Amino acid sequence: MKGLIVLVALVWTGTSCSGPTTSTDMVFDSAAEGPATFAQVQETIFDVSCALSGCHGDSAWPNLSAEQAYDNIVRLESSRGMALVEPSDPDNSYLYLKLLADADIDGVRMPPNGPYLTPAALETVRTWIEKGAPND
Repeated sequence: MKGLIVLVALVWTGTSCSGPTTSTDMVFDSAAEGPATFAQVQETIFDVSCALSGCHGDSAWPNLSAEQAYDNIVRLESSRGMALVEPSDPDNSYLYLKLLADADIDGVRMPPNGPYLTPAALETVRTWIEKGAPND
């Protein structure tokens, strides 16, 4: 009986996290549409999830505000000594690894406490970097 209670609790816990889609998720899902440009990354990801007051909009480095994001991340070094965005190489781009919660990052996955980017939004960032991270 005790095993059944534990099983029911685990199933209930696993399903309770899969609630309805939030408006933030819907914004991130829209990132999958289009050509994966920097403008798209800025508008659909940075502006709505990163460049916020108290986050990477004013107080935390790097500043990801629309006017500053590109110059603050492309070919600039992270605190780990890895490029934040290494053009054409998402697997060696610290910003991308922070969004994935890769084992090689310091600190927590971004954005902290979620909601985390959908697979479609992550693919948008990855594709933009793979294309050479152009400022388009």
